[in-house]
Amino acid sequence: MKTTTISDIASIAGVSKSTVSRVLTGNSFVDSSKKVRILKAIEDTEYVPKLAARSLRGSSTRTIGVILNLDPDYHFSDFVSMETLRGISSSAQKSGYRVSVIIEPCNAAIPTIIRDKSVDALIVMGLKEKEEALLSLSNTEGSEIPIVLLNYSQEYKAFPSVSFSNEENAYDFSMYVISMGHEDIGLIDSSRDVLAVANRNHGILRALKESRIRHNPEWYFEYSNISGMEAGKRAASSFMKLERKPSVVIASEDDIALSFIAGITSAGLRVPEDISVVGVDNIPMSQYSNPPLTTEKVEGYRRGIMAFKMLKTLLDGEELKEKHMKIRSVIVERDSLKKIN
Repeated sequence: MKTTTISDIASIAGVSKSTVSRVLTGNSFVDSSKKVRILKAIEDTEYVPKLAARSLRGSSTRTIGVILNLDPDYHFSDFVSMETLRGISSSAQKSGYRVSVIIEPCNAAIPTIIRDKSVDALIVMGLKEKEEALLSLSNTEGSEIPIVLLNYSQEYKAFPSVSFSNEENAYDFSMYVISMGHEDIGLIDSSRDVLAVANRNHGILRALKESRIRHNPEWYFEYSNISGMEAGKRAASSFMKLERKPSVVIASEDDIALSFIAGITSAGLRVPEDISVVGVDNIPMSQYSNPPLTTEKVEGYRRGIMAFKMLKTLLDGEELKEKHMKIRSVIVERDSLKKIN
């Protein structure tokens, strides 16, 4: 027997799904004639959505939790993540939800949230490998609280996700850098246990392998739990000590790239004459740097909107048309990358 969904109710009543949702939550004015049709359709079909069921039990909070998966002492200033939060918050507000941002490691936050039922649904950012709380949920029936992840991994495939195509994006960007004649390629990264970073590394290394370019470990700089600006500063210091330097450095974030450029130019090098530098994110400052930074445009705001839309579908008791969604980036060509003959 087919389960009745909110779409069915909307079709029977001749209204939109959002109108049905407003009647179920009681948060917005709905024309009385439409409300009568909706309530009759609900009665006739004996429809009880997940959201309504939680409200009847008195446990609906009208709050969406967003876990940043960070140590509370970490200085959070990631542009793309902030844009993602903006997209989530904007969409949530339009649907009558509040957003609670939780700055805490995933494994500590999830058990408490599920036990206390303090939110109606969860979005998890900064996903890392071997998150025990998520793995334990994926191996059981899990929780009635819908969870959407902002990165995809095979080990978490039980959960819906909206992610950037990190490996594919990094592969394409690396091939673009290589097409400009660069074979001596340096890398600056944040924590490799973060899935987004790990996936980007896979893409870069695949591009190098296919192009028969050897990866030099001396040109790989990795930093954990520090700001992008500090990472770029430290990388510049280490870079200047190299006896043999790469012709280009790929930074995993624009703020790392900009800080790195500031460090090496203060030491006497010129960009891109002596070395090319590229970043990822297309933060506003990247177009005003000296020189303007070649980068990838990553659409955090769009990711946030898509994530909330997916979560709202689950809250409404609907089936997802697509469980794992990926977003491609666009290469932004500027002056910090030169072509080598």
